[in-house]
Amino acid sequence: MRAAALLAALPICACITFTFGPSSTSSQDSGSSSSGDDGGDGAATVEGINCGTDPDTGVVLCLGISTCPGLVVDQDLFPGCGFRVHNAADVFDLQCACFGQICPIGIATTCDQAAALMVDQSQYTVCMQVNEGRCTSQ
Repeated sequence: MRAAALLAALPICACITFTFGPSSTSSQDSGSSSSGDDGGDGAATVEGINCGTDPDTGVVLCLGISTCPGLVVDQDLFPGCGFRVHNAADVFDLQCACFGQICPIGIATTCDQAAALMVDQSQYTVCMQVNEGRCTSQ
């Protein structure tokens, strides 16, 4: 019965999106990542591009990241999904906001791997993880 309720609510979920702004999110204001080779002056910074906050969880998701300039999360195919920028500059974490929870699309270490994660799945299949207990409230 829980699966039926989830399936019935999915079309509603697909319409729930959050507003992405034109500004990028840096490591100081969103938990984006910074890493340096040895902590020296040349630290690389990963910035989120076109970020928005999910109103149900407060999680910031970004349509793109500065380290993969040509890769953008298509909001027509993945509404309410995006990159969650962390402290590790070499990890790309893709997530979807689903029914008040955050569900993983997957974690990649290259831009090509991140793009492949979005080819092999849909927002629907990602949000089905709610039934499996694989999502979090934050």
